[in-house]
Amino acid sequence: MSKTVLHDLFHTLFPDLCLACDRLPKVKSASFCVECLHRMPYTDHFKIKENRVTQHFKGRFVLHHGAAILRFSEGGMVQNMLHKLKYKGRLEIGEIMGKIGAERLLHSNLFGKPDIIIPVPIHAKKLKKRGYNQSTIFGKGLGFSLDIPFSEDSVIKALETESQTGKSRSERVNNVSDVFVIKDPSVVKDKHVLVVDDVVTTGATLEACCIKVMEAGAATISILCIAATE
Repeated sequence: MSKTVLHDLFHTLFPDLCLACDRLPKVKSASFCVECLHRMPYTDHFKIKENRVTQHFKGRFVLHHGAAILRFSEGGMVQNMLHKLKYKGRLEIGEIMGKIGAERLLHSNLFGKPDIIIPVPIHAKKLKKRGYNQSTIFGKGLGFSLDIPFSEDSVIKALETESQTGKSRSERVNNVSDVFVIKDPSVVKDKHVLVVDDVVTTGATLEACCIKVMEAGAATISILCIAATE
């Protein structure tokens, strides 16, 4: 039996499944099946200045541009992917989304090229328990594809926060307003900083992180996330 036949037989018995649905085999040279490629809920944020992300933070701090790659909906394919990335160790999802985000950013006239990429950090206890920060995986994928420096330790989450569930937006912002610390302001000073996260829901944590980076002397701040709620 030839190597080609053996290869085809192996992938028939043990297909490399789609990262979104886990049901169908991936398209060759892609990460998703044909069905999910067709219905992947990409946003238009890379082409439109006034979008879900920029409007969300309008009036809260000066944002150069903001975008999410995908639209998040309860029970949808994007929630499934983010759950696997965040809790199931499927790091390749963050890496793939970093590559996709880089391609879209490069073709956008709204971002410009950032000087450095910084992820929204998680607390050290959570990092130790989970083993990784999903925003770091995404940010590293972006940085590699864009050839932009990535700094994982410039901003740390020094305090654990209460659950945000059931809190109003103002309560959520107050809950996280003082939890971030800039370890080395020179990393962000006078630079265009791209702050990355996995998903924008209320945006309170992301907002607090961006404000702290701005206070440290960043010249410009942009935001890029894997997904945003509509």
